[in-house]
Amino acid sequence: MTSRDALIIAETRDPYKTDNPAHLRYHERNRRRGRMGGQIRMRHRFRQYVGKWFDYLFVSKEEMKEILEGTGWTAEIFIEPEDSQYIAIIKKCEK
Repeated sequence: MTSRDALIIAETRDPYKTDNPAHLRYHERNRRRGRMGGQIRMRHRFRQYVGKWFDYLFVSKEEMKEILEGTGWTAEIFIEPEDSQYIAIIKKCEK
């Protein structure tokens, strides 16, 4: 539950702003498997400790807008400090 004026501040990277061949192959492989290009599967390791696998999603601004459609939330402000990284200010849609 959130108040009417709640905000979500999300930081991500546009996975498609790369010319790294390994990354581009990963995106294509994801799409062939029915996943989003920027969807990655990862787990954390620290010394002898290994975490469980989990999905992590990097999205373009256009994909973020599509994901938010119909949720009651909208990304109206994008802050782009560098390269492919950006911050989205997500707020509730006005009714």
